[in-house]
Amino acid sequence: MNQLHSLILQEIQNTGLMTVQRFMELALYHPDHGYYASQKVLGREGDYITAPELTQVFGELLGLWFVDLWQRLGKPEHVQLVEMGPGRGLMMQDMLRIFKKFPEFYQCLDVYLMEVSPALKSTQQDLLKDERVHWIPDLKELPENCVTFFVANEFFDALPIEQYLENGVELRIDAKDGQLVFTNDMVSIKEKCLAYAPYMSEINRRLLKDRGGALIIDYGDDVEEKNRVGDTLQALCRHKSTNVLENPGEQDLTHHVSFVALKEFMDPSLKTTLSTQGDFLMSLGLQEWVEKLCVNADAAKLKTAATRLIAPQEMGFLFKVLTIE
Repeated sequence: MNQLHSLILQEIQNTGLMTVQRFMELALYHPDHGYYASQKVLGREGDYITAPELTQVFGELLGLWFVDLWQRLGKPEHVQLVEMGPGRGLMMQDMLRIFKKFPEFYQCLDVYLMEVSPALKSTQQDLLKDERVHWIPDLKELPENCVTFFVANEFFDALPIEQYLENGVELRIDAKDGQLVFTNDMVSIKEKCLAYAPYMSEINRRLLKDRGGALIIDYGDDVEEKNRVGDTLQALCRHKSTNVLENPGEQDLTHHVSFVALKEFMDPSLKTTLSTQGDFLMSLGLQEWVEKLCVNADAAKLKTAATRLIAPQEMGFLFKVLTIE
C-alpha cells in the first residue's frame, strides 16, 4: 500500500464515501503523491506513448496547420500559441521546427506551455531551452488582446470525471479490508466531466474576443449525451491495462472524451469541425510529408510510426481532431 492509498483510505474514513471525481483528482494531481507529480509518465519507459513520441510527423503537420491558419487570418503581426498539457515538449519542438521555415510567422510568435507537473516542466525547459517559450499554470495567465492559437493533444482525457448509475445516483468508492472498491456494479454508467468547462469556456472567450483557432486531439467519441452510456474510465501502467482503483498515484487514469460536450461550449459563430485523426492527418498531406522525410531518415521506421497515426485499428479512428476557428 503506497502513501496516497493510505491518504485516500483516511479521507474515506473521515468524510464517507468518495466520488470518482475526487479519487481521480487525488490519484492524478495530488501535489506530492499524484501521478503527474511523482511518475515518469511518457515514452517507452513510462506508461503510455503519445503521437509525438511515435514520430516527428505528427507535430510537424500540426505546425503546418497553424501556419496556414495564420495566413488565412491575414498574417496578424503578433500571435501567441499555447499548448495545454505539453508532455515532454516533443510536439512543441517539432512544431517549432516547422515554424522556423516560415520566418515571418516565427518572428511574430510567442509560445506558452500550460503545465502543472514540476517534473514535466523541468523536462520541457531542458528540451526547449533555446526557444522563446513561457510557462503558465492556467489559461487565464495568457496575455489579453492578442490573436491566440490553442493546441491540446491527450489533455482532456486526463481530467477528472463524474460517474453515475442509470438512476442518476453518483457512483462512489468505499474501503473494504484496506482495499478500495466501487459501491455498485459498473453497469449502465453515465459520465460527465465538469472539468471541461474552465478550459473550453476560456478558449471560446479568447477566440470571440481576439480571434485565433484551436486544435484539440484526443481519443473519444461524438455520441450525443443522452445516448452515451458506458464506463470509459481506464488505467494504464507500463503500457498495460490495470485495475482503476489499485496503486493510486502510480498509474495513469483516463476517460474517453465527449467531443459533443466540448463543442457545446463554443459560440455558434465559431466554426467547429470534427474528424478522425487519420482523416485529418491525411488531409494535411501525411503521405507526401513522410515520403519527403524518408530521404534523410530510416524509411521503414518512419513509415511504420506514421501508419500507427492513421490506421483505423491503431490511432486513426479512436482519436478525433476538433478544429475551432
